Amino acid sequence: MTTMFGETGAKATGKSGGSGFIGSFVKSLAFVMVCGIVGPIFLVMYFVIDEPFIEWMFWTGLGVTILNVVIAFFIARASARFKAKMARMQVSGHMALADITSLAQTNVEINDQPVMKLGLRIHGDDVGTFDVEIRKTVPIVAQAMLHRRVLAVLVDPATKEFEIDWQATGMVTGSVPAQFTSTEDGRTYDLTGQPEPLIRILEVLRKYGVANSGTIDLRANPHARAEVMGIVRRYSGGAPGPVSPYGAQFGTQQYGTPAPAGSPSGAASLIKPGTPKSLTDRLNELDALFSSGRIDAAEYQQARQRVLGEF
Repeated sequence: MTTMFGETGAKATGKSGGSGFIGSFVKSLAFVMVCGIVGPIFLVMYFVIDEPFIEWMFWTGLGVTILNVVIAFFIARASARFKAKMARMQVSGHMALADITSLAQTNVEINDQPVMKLGLRIHGDDVGTFDVEIRKTVPIVAQAMLHRRVLAVLVDPATKEFEIDWQATGMVTGSVPAQFTSTEDGRTYDLTGQPEPLIRILEVLRKYGVANSGTIDLRANPHARAEVMGIVRRYSGGAPGPVSPYGAQFGTQQYGTPAPAGSPSGAASLIKPGTPKSLTDRLNELDALFSSGRIDAAEYQQARQRVLGEF
């Protein structure tokens, strides 16, 4: 059994489809009609009230009602296109990491949620590294995650279209615990806050159509279970895992392990020029060194600036 997010009671489900354009249109029309109810009211008043010089009510009510229908149509069409895009990306896309290279306010809010200007460097298995700058509405509950400087995204490698998965971001940033319990060896592995293995696990779940929330029981899905536990054991120092069927061999980096005797200090070895590690890897190792007390706050800040400067 694989336990993620430290929650219980949630069941894993496969990909779910939307209600279709008609259903979305009806919902949108109902909402818009409530906001623009003056149109239908004027129409009713025109046919009920027998008074001269009220023709303006008919034309005004008709115009507002038609405008409501047009607005609802475009809202439904945009929603249907977004759902179609996400359905396509669930099939052809891959989970990847997006390192935040820049972050700025725009002084714009949508529904009381700030619109942020984000510079991202997206990379992952089967996803070529590329840089992009976007303006994105950030949910209030997700704003604290931005300080970890990494996001989980679903990417279409062919078109480079992507969407931020805020729920998965909570997992890779360590905002919520990610624990994996194996009934085979009776152990619980904790990969909380380790983006590299977690994004690979999220990719396995996407590939097999397993929802990435709540408590997930993979005993009924042996292939997904084998791949997930292979990643878990390799990154937690257990038995070697298999080669990823969707990318390169999984790494063996363990976070927060002491440096061998006689080796350079943790901060020095972390920023050694030419080290073939991603920005996320190196920042995570630096966080682990600071958390374990092997470097102080000043060394942490200096090393972080040097790592970011190299990228």
